[in-house]
Amino acid sequence: MAFGFDLSKGLEALFRGLMTPFEEFGDPGSRHFGLALFVGGLWAFVFLRRSRRTKSTKEALGIIFDRRVWLHPSALLDYQLLFANALLRPLFFGVTALSGIQAASKSFLWMRTHLGPGPLQGMPLWLMEGCFSVSVFVVEDFFRFLLHLAFHRFDALWVIHKVHHSAQVMTPFTVHRVHPIESAINRGVIALVIGVVGGVWSWACDAPISGWTILGVDALGVAWNVLGAALRHSEIPVHYPRWLEHLLISPAQHQIHHGEAPDHHRKNFGSTLAIWDWMFGSLQTSNERKRVRYGLPAFEEGWPSLWGALTFPPFRAASICLKKLKNLALWVGSGLSKASH
Repeated sequence: MAFGFDLSKGLEALFRGLMTPFEEFGDPGSRHFGLALFVGGLWAFVFLRRSRRTKSTKEALGIIFDRRVWLHPSALLDYQLLFANALLRPLFFGVTALSGIQAASKSFLWMRTHLGPGPLQGMPLWLMEGCFSVSVFVVEDFFRFLLHLAFHRFDALWVIHKVHHSAQVMTPFTVHRVHPIESAINRGVIALVIGVVGGVWSWACDAPISGWTILGVDALGVAWNVLGAALRHSEIPVHYPRWLEHLLISPAQHQIHHGEAPDHHRKNFGSTLAIWDWMFGSLQTSNERKRVRYGLPAFEEGWPSLWGALTFPPFRAASICLKKLKNLALWVGSGLSKASH
């Protein structure tokens, strides 16, 4: 068997990866969709002027397009990780896409075999699509909350997630300041969740099902992006009325979560809905917010270079896992020794 490397295909894959970040400006499902960024900029401008945080249009625009933020070393690392993740994503994409399809197929077949025909056959198409869209949105958001919580609560996952929290300034591109391993875990779990929800609904309605779409992508996700999701990672503390911040995570609430104070990291884990934080006791509304300084506490190690951000976290995570396995083995060995006596 001969092994070889097709240079032309390799260069084509490299080019596609490098172009991916630019293509997001035309992708309605991306937070970097051109319209979403434009509307987010308008929200930021209106907030700065209406809240009287600025005295003029020029001052407001100066804050939104502050070169000290956009060209800060931390922001430059955001851009580098954006391209690094785009290049590495194909290594995991096939697995996550396949896992979602398999989850949908197996959940449908299991329910059809054990529970018989679904109870919602004949449901009007518009109602079927609406219920499916809302259920996917809610269930996906809940699992994103759980994943985020897990990345903070488990030491091995935290050293991976710290790459994201090490940002010292915030731009809309900070959303991509994640380690490829974290990105792969999130994509894989969410693909499975959406697959299972899709399989359940296909069984219930006994028909292939799809949700509301705009320009071919999830309509609720597009709406959330256009309503200012890009400002979650920004220096503009746009907030909602206090009652609404118990239902939806505002940009100001997510910025609290990025504060360097350890207590800030234990607040506002939600992606879109605030109800999960409200239920689990981790909600903090923006009216409780004081000035937030972004980044990690002084005792936490960060990696200010692309090489460090990509290579050190996996080794630290592996070291933590091995140490815990060693302690577990010692504990089991001690228990067996006592039992034998």
